Amino acid sequence: MSMNYRPEVDGLRTVAVIPVILFHAGFEIVSGGFVGVDIFFVVSGYLITTIIYNEIYQEKFSIIKFYERRARRILPALFFVTAVTLTLAWFWLLPYEFAKLSESLVFVSLFVSNIYFWQDMGYFTVAAEMKPFLHTWSLAIEEQFYVIFPLVMLVLGSLKRYYLLALVCLAFILSLALAEWGSTHHPSANFYLLPTRAWELMAGSIVALILYKREPNLPKMVYNLGSLAGLGLITYSIVAFDETTPFPGLWALFPVVGAALVILFARQDNLAGQLLSLKPMVGIGLVSYSAYLWHQPLFVLARERSLDNLSSTDYIALSVLSLIMAYFSWQFVEQPFRQKHKFSRAQIFSGSLAGSLLVLSLGAYGFYSQGIPVRLSEPAIQIADVRNDKELQSGGCQSEPGSVIPIEETCEYNKEFTNKIVVWGDSQATPLVGPIAEKARKLDMGVKQFVYTNCLPIAGYTRSDEPECGRFNEEAMEYIIDNDEIKLVVMLGRYPLQLDGKTFDNKEGGVEHDNKIFAIPFDKANEPNPETMANRVDAVGQRIQQTVDTLLDNGKRVVLFYPVPEVGWDVPALLAKEIMYDIKREAPLSTSHEVFKERASTTYRQLDQVNDNPNLLKFKPESLLCDTYLKGRCTAQIKEHLVYYDTNHLSRFGANLVIDHVFNQMEKVGWLRESKVELGWLSKKNY
Repeated sequence: MSMNYRPEVDGLRTVAVIPVILFHAGFEIVSGGFVGVDIFFVVSGYLITTIIYNEIYQEKFSIIKFYERRARRILPALFFVTAVTLTLAWFWLLPYEFAKLSESLVFVSLFVSNIYFWQDMGYFTVAAEMKPFLHTWSLAIEEQFYVIFPLVMLVLGSLKRYYLLALVCLAFILSLALAEWGSTHHPSANFYLLPTRAWELMAGSIVALILYKREPNLPKMVYNLGSLAGLGLITYSIVAFDETTPFPGLWALFPVVGAALVILFARQDNLAGQLLSLKPMVGIGLVSYSAYLWHQPLFVLARERSLDNLSSTDYIALSVLSLIMAYFSWQFVEQPFRQKHKFSRAQIFSGSLAGSLLVLSLGAYGFYSQGIPVRLSEPAIQIADVRNDKELQSGGCQSEPGSVIPIEETCEYNKEFTNKIVVWGDSQATPLVGPIAEKARKLDMGVKQFVYTNCLPIAGYTRSDEPECGRFNEEAMEYIIDNDEIKLVVMLGRYPLQLDGKTFDNKEGGVEHDNKIFAIPFDKANEPNPETMANRVDAVGQRIQQTVDTLLDNGKRVVLFYPVPEVGWDVPALLAKEIMYDIKREAPLSTSHEVFKERASTTYRQLDQVNDNPNLLKFKPESLLCDTYLKGRCTAQIKEHLVYYDTNHLSRFGANLVIDHVFNQMEKVGWLRESKVELGWLSKKNY
């Protein structure tokens, strides 16, 4: 029984891979399609344990033989997909994306890409859907498991089966308990790392040990009900789970137990076994590894090559193409390398080493050359380089979830001067810091940077997904009030994103796909459903008013920025790709002013309620960027200059343009005289 071919297990692989592909294609009907990876883990644990335990039982187990099988199974197809992906990336990817792809390949070649992607999922990284080898995190987990597990089995495999089973069950429980704790305390590490995933592989091991050389003598109805229940649990998790489901904790028991039940009870003489043994199911299951390898690079490369968002039809075609490419690589790459008479053990090991070193070397070169920019024409390189503006004043100066910079240690510029300006806001405020610091130096003033990713400059508020944002703002407000040398506070945040709880759609093809974030009162940080919170927007608006009033009452002058128009397109990427693909642009890149006004209406309504004050300057970037250079449009480029470095953040040019106007406004209202700042006349004492 243990070594007999079971077509229903290949059918189960199909149940795993198809939802993963459709999930990454964005089809909401499979919002929990990511659980296909968990099913793969169970199947892998079952098959590997069966093979190892059988060889130990027969005293034939060899570590060398084991890793030879793994190399034959995993590496040829992986190298082939990598080669094709790099070839297409050479022609289609901009330098930054090519550098990130190259960097990931270094870790893929070492089978530690799960650790890389865990560490690389910060705010300013490429979105997950734009990482061609993101899916290799699961391969890395399996290979890390297979470094440890065979050695453990070699030591413990000679124990009586019930002792060995008890130890595997103990490992299963400990790993599951760690995963449940990690799902709420360290969700990213919990998702990507082996210790919290091992229990899923152990589930397959438990099934393998139960079934080895024995068939449980149970009524046929038990086999029918057990296998159908397994398929039911899997189906439920695929359609009911989504990205907000804590994972892989106790909720992951649904697909894991489901897969285990299918392996335990699906047989050729019951309905579940017959369904899984259908030729199309078995056929896709046989090529499932290659299909898994192909789908993510194909999706990412198609997104990179297209200047518009891909349609559902596009994703269906790409999904079918994944299966076609999977059959090709299974037939002409996987199968030949599994045949020992064609490739000897020495050839497999030497080829594996050479291939890994080549991938590692190519990855290192692509990364350290910053994406091999010589692939592009000079105009495309110059435009693409604008994206590097995001590095200005951001690295080490911008707090993020899990990496909060204490207020006292935040970045400071022009430190030699006593009087200070504070730039307070989210990442949209970061581009303003450099231009403000240049202006401040001429006024004998320093600048402090209080910036937290996606954290609006409002005391008494926080992000719905990050209470640490609220604590940061409370400390920022306290610091500003307690320091008399702070004379001016510049406040900028991307209010529409959080007040409306919607990402931006410019109605012309530029659509953002980030997760929803809601602005909520700090004292409501534990509310489970911020989207339905009563009077949420007005409550946050009141806190904006209170924040500004408190600053003014404590002798500070305030520049309150209204929303910076969002673009929806990644401006440098779009324009550079148009040059790469020889697409001629007839007019400067811009978006609808009417769409902006609709988008910003909620924010304007709240900011307009902030009381006017001689020491308050309200600045509307709309007045500079919309309906000025282009009638009825908000401009994203002015002649050869780009106003943004991505979809919504001002470039160095854009930030300088805006800050020039702000300081001109400050001069007009009498805050600046004879190139000297007069922001210091206000104090707690004489206000």
